[in-house]
Amino acid sequence: MTEGPDIHKQAALRHEQAAKNHDRAATFWDQQGKSKQAVLQRELADYERHGAKLERRWARVTTQSPNEHAAGTVESTRNITRKTAEHLSLELHRTAATLEKTATIADQHAQRREEAGKSQGAAEEREVAERARSYAERARAQAEQWRKLAAGS
Repeated sequence: MTEGPDIHKQAALRHEQAAKNHDRAATFWDQQGKSKQAVLQRELADYERHGAKLERRWARVTTQSPNEHAAGTVESTRNITRKTAEHLSLELHRTAATLEKTATIADQHAQRREEAGKSQGAAEEREVAERARSYAERARAQAEQWRKLAAGS
């Protein structure tokens, strides 16, 4: 993204203000009878006015047409979407891995309960494991969709 015209317009205003300050200083030096200092202050004022003029030219050059602005906005939005999609894909893969670990732990609990003769608790743990695996599968499928979006396919 290029810098917009506003920064140059603000710089032009600063140059104009500096030129006014140099003009005031030149008047002061004239009143003091110091013509060399007054001449230098006037030259500095001219220099600042020239800087203001250049900044206004830069502002005109950097002013984007509506089409240029729209194209930049579209590209910026596309980049943000791509980065967000990459992030979501990674997070969903991590979530799927965590859910798989949860399913494994639930299976281990079910195994211990079965060995302890608690079939009701074991069945509940197996249901938890199955749900966790189902959610992990969904998370991986969604991660793949986000990965494709990030890749632009």
